[in-house]
Amino acid sequence: MERLAIMGGTFDPIHMGHLRMTRAVQQQLNFDRIVFLPSYIPPHKQTRSDFASWEHRLAMVKLAVQEYEDFVVSTLEYERGGISYTYDTVNFLQELWPDAEIYLIIGEDSLTQLYTWHRAGDLLRLVHFVAAERPGYEGEAGVEKLVRIYGSWVQEKIIHAQVPETAISSTEIRKRLREGKPVRGMVPLSVEQYLYRCELYQSK
Repeated sequence: MERLAIMGGTFDPIHMGHLRMTRAVQQQLNFDRIVFLPSYIPPHKQTRSDFASWEHRLAMVKLAVQEYEDFVVSTLEYERGGISYTYDTVNFLQELWPDAEIYLIIGEDSLTQLYTWHRAGDLLRLVHFVAAERPGYEGEAGVEKLVRIYGSWVQEKIIHAQVPETAISSTEIRKRLREGKPVRGMVPLSVEQYLYRCELYQSK
């Protein structure tokens, strides 16, 4: 059975922190493929007005992962349309890859909020979660909260992975670009060139 890990996100823009985290997870768990899945309309960020278009975000993800043989990019969220709820996406992925075992990569800090996700209990039954352990967050507290809500079986659905500390964020990159500051080293060179060529996030 093929083991697929899904790395979803807005990737607005994708940056070196995303790539370092994903590489660290892959080195520890050795998935057959890691699928980068740019969100189309993320439900928790619908009020933001400074999104790059999905087409720009997709293009940057493709540029960022092109040198990694086991990283691929999916356009499923766009093709499906509508709001990007993880539960619905997983169901589509299972239809697309019926013989695959699916894992979702999330930041360990997200565990504490996982119970608020759309149909979280059903989602936990469908897939495994890979919690990328970041310094300063209490991932075990998140697991304990899920156990209290859903039961002890949840513990078997959460896999912990150590990832390197990074201070890079998409928010900081957008801010620096608005202020005319460099972002060298924060994003892959190909993404940096794309950002400037397309004048993304820059003050007009």
